[in-house]
Amino acid sequence: MAVLISTFAAAKPQYINPIPLAQLINTPVSKVNEKTFELPVITWGADINTIYANGSQSITSSNSLFSSYGLKFRLSRNDKFSDQLTDYLSGKTPYLRGTLGMVNAASDLLVSNPSVTPIIIHQLSWSSGGDALVVKPTIRTVADLKGKTIALQAYGPHVDYMGAVLKDAGLTPDDVTIKWLPDLTGTNNSPASALYENDVDAVFVILPDALALTSGGAVGTGSEDSVKGAKILMSTKTANRVIADVYAVRADYFNSHRSDVMNFVKALNSATDEVKVLFNNANAQNAKLTPLLSYSADLLLDSPDAIEDIKGLYADAEHLDINANKQLFSDMAYPRNITKVSKEIQTTLKRLGLTSASSLPHFLN
Repeated sequence: MAVLISTFAAAKPQYINPIPLAQLINTPVSKVNEKTFELPVITWGADINTIYANGSQSITSSNSLFSSYGLKFRLSRNDKFSDQLTDYLSGKTPYLRGTLGMVNAASDLLVSNPSVTPIIIHQLSWSSGGDALVVKPTIRTVADLKGKTIALQAYGPHVDYMGAVLKDAGLTPDDVTIKWLPDLTGTNNSPASALYENDVDAVFVILPDALALTSGGAVGTGSEDSVKGAKILMSTKTANRVIADVYAVRADYFNSHRSDVMNFVKALNSATDEVKVLFNNANAQNAKLTPLLSYSADLLLDSPDAIEDIKGLYADAEHLDINANKQLFSDMAYPRNITKVSKEIQTTLKRLGLTSASSLPHFLN
């Protein structure tokens, strides 16, 4: 993955001015295609569990967990959430895959139509080291970001992370200049590429990009893909209850296919448990682990040879089982339950002008 960044370093990023998704997306609502539909995944370690449930290939294999529950999907990586929303509204898929913050940002767009109101059905993971704030040498603490320029993906996984980081340092988004990018990774319109620019002081990126920018997590030497003096100021290793990765489903599909949706969740829970066992025995030759790593690397990182990067992605997520999900969805006394986290996120999104914060996604009981 790191080799991609160097090819973009000389190209100027094309920034965008994000507007609320309710103003950006105007796709008409259509019924869900009842045949094999796309199941979105994103570049994240928890999606390795989804890939495993699908049989470690694009189309659900006959001996996979999904197939055992009578489900059939075509996996599609889509890191641009606005594109996912277009597929969701048009009926190409009934599912959304993103962070809780990404789904919250779409609430104004979706909740007004009962058929496409998103119901969050499963949390796959918490980010636990897989997302990072990379800064240039003049930034020594988060407080030093006051008056500086930060780049991150619009509508992406780091919007609410940025809000939480700034809040903990006594800052708000009003205290910084934000440059928004359309892409998450792998292009010259992603935050990693923006850090090469003289007028960008910090970026929020996924860990493989953070490592590339900082010469393997040390201090950037300026050679290869790194930015001279760049360092990882902090990551979700120390803020591991901020970025929640979830699946949501259209309300109309849930109401008409409730058993399929619940079987989807059951298969994900089983996959999470089984993949943990595979990774705990990763040194052994395993007929299931090898194709899982290879196809995950190909789908998520565009290279079937990026095996070590895939292992790193997996390690940088805290993968949640059924008991953790029960706590998140049902335990109102739990300080980081999904309702409380969602309300915190809305505060950041409203301050940024990305939502009215008048509506929340629905949560599966």
